[in-house]
Amino acid sequence: MTHDTSQAQAVGGRIRARRKELGRTLQEVADAAGLSKSFISQVEIGKSVPSVAALEQISAALDVPIGTFVATQMAREDGLETGEVLVVRSDGRKSLLFPRDRNPLQLLTPDLQRQFEVLLAEDSPGEWHEVKRYSDSGEEFGLVLEGAYEIQVGDEMHTVNAGDSIYFSPEGDYRLRAVGDGPCRAIWVATPPAF
Repeated sequence: MTHDTSQAQAVGGRIRARRKELGRTLQEVADAAGLSKSFISQVEIGKSVPSVAALEQISAALDVPIGTFVATQMAREDGLETGEVLVVRSDGRKSLLFPRDRNPLQLLTPDLQRQFEVLLAEDSPGEWHEVKRYSDSGEEFGLVLEGAYEIQVGDEMHTVNAGDSIYFSPEGDYRLRAVGDGPCRAIWVATPPAF
């Protein structure tokens, strides 16, 4: 997220609208998110820009994906117009940063305001990464381009190698990790957007 005033106000306005839609007070959202009431208030009016971690907490408290609040230059509330084509250049991709050790994910769709998201992941073998889902009705698809991943959905563990794909509808969060000796790359598609 950039720190310009118009984007901060757009993000804050979306948070405020969702809070009011749910009929929740600032204090209720702050308590659920584990943040201060004054911070939530400052975010809503565009005076403070939340970190990705804080935005994740606010999103969870308001029961929506993080992408619901992210403002981008190309975001449109009404979706793609008929006949409109948006091209995302390889050098113009947006990155989703995480406060933990995971490498940034590259957004292959123009923004997070679409009906689905497409991400390019490049992971090094090692740590498990928790994937938070904010909707029980979502679907996920992954295509491993290089390396291999272990993916745990519920109690089931799946190993997906280069050239393999996986399709599932998680009932909640799931986790994955890159395995093997070298870097792993995969394309992930989620509907509704997971971030």
